[in-house]
Amino acid sequence: METSLFFDIFLTYLKSIIICEKGDKMKKRNIFLLASLFIGGLSLASCSNSKIVNNDDNSNNYITNGANVIDSNNDTFETNNLKYTPVYEVLDASYNETDLTSKEDNIEDTVSNIYDSVVSISATSTSSISSGSAVFFAKDNKLGFSYLLTCFHVIDGAYDFSIKESDGDTYEAYLVAGYEDEDLAIMAIKPESDDEITYASLFSDSDTLKLGSTVICIGNPLGILPGSVSKGVISYNNRVVNVDTYKKQKLIQTDVAINSGNSGGGLFNNAGALIGIVSAKYSSSGIEGLGFAIPSNTIKDVITELFSTAKYDTANQVWEEGYYEGDYEFAFEISLGTYERGYGFNQTRETVAYISSVNSNDTYTGNELKTNDIIRAINIDYKDDSILDTSLDSFNSITEIMNYLYNANLNIGDTITFSVTRSNQKVDVTFNVIQYKYSI
Repeated sequence: METSLFFDIFLTYLKSIIICEKGDKMKKRNIFLLASLFIGGLSLASCSNSKIVNNDDNSNNYITNGANVIDSNNDTFETNNLKYTPVYEVLDASYNETDLTSKEDNIEDTVSNIYDSVVSISATSTSSISSGSAVFFAKDNKLGFSYLLTCFHVIDGAYDFSIKESDGDTYEAYLVAGYEDEDLAIMAIKPESDDEITYASLFSDSDTLKLGSTVICIGNPLGILPGSVSKGVISYNNRVVNVDTYKKQKLIQTDVAINSGNSGGGLFNNAGALIGIVSAKYSSSGIEGLGFAIPSNTIKDVITELFSTAKYDTANQVWEEGYYEGDYEFAFEISLGTYERGYGFNQTRETVAYISSVNSNDTYTGNELKTNDIIRAINIDYKDDSILDTSLDSFNSITEIMNYLYNANLNIGDTITFSVTRSNQKVDVTFNVIQYKYSI
């Protein structure tokens, strides 16, 4: 019996007391006794309900799908606002590459040549306005767009964007595509004239970068100092860095002064070639001169995928954002808690890993799970029959679960089965790994 039903019955008996005749003491006493029994039943029912109690140790809580919730249907948001039948155009984006590593010109001349390719970007979400940097790198002669690179975390969760050039001109910007795993996003503006734009040239092979080479960073530190220039050297190339609990990136390490707001800005070599997009920095009172940038080889791989999947609807002048083929993101968050069953002397407690939230976006993998599902085991059935299926039948921490999932080398079409306890019943929840598409 549900708690609300006990309340309904109890209130009915209280009303009966009110309308009793004053002289009917026996009737009143019986009603009070019955009401007491129902109160006891109510207490007993609430004690016997099984529940999960969050542990106070927040260090045991891990989020697997990022902090932002996006629209549950990628097509609905745009489709409901379309005025005309969509007419999609394939992008004709082109960018330049260069293998120049040094020039006889001094640093001042190099900075002068590339300075206007870097702009500041403002991203508005429902709760805040964030600032970062972006770099012009490609143009579309057919559609008339100029394209910029920035970091995914700069635009993540935002719905309105603008960029400001070094001369103070501002433009409304549009999201073309985003790829969370490599922290890259492509934006677009439509300038009045392409002559207004300075485009950076991507360095042809970032694997050949030499340690100690001079590098120049241009960006918007602190989000309030656009156009700031700093200089340093390459400290390490292709450094594998943990960008969050379970994901790694291969980055250029540099000692250039980098601060919040520099993210999305350009890291250039002495010849002015764009060798990387500034992405991350360890900041601590005891750490200085330690910054990172996404290398040009990674950039070229990502933009090839994003440009090939993005589409522009010329009839309604809206973007259908592109995506990285084969990318997946888990819909669920896992937390550690205490599972309580029974009541009184029969009550038992068990430390469990459970689903604490599920993202409803239908391009996330695993939103068939439900909040409070208690994880008992996980099985992976690979689409490729040549790969041996695996299972996780026991674990002692959330870290074991997430390391198992992220190290499983999953591909689109693989099948995952979670064996869970749901409402005191054992349930097998099976779902496929599906293509993830970020959309604003």
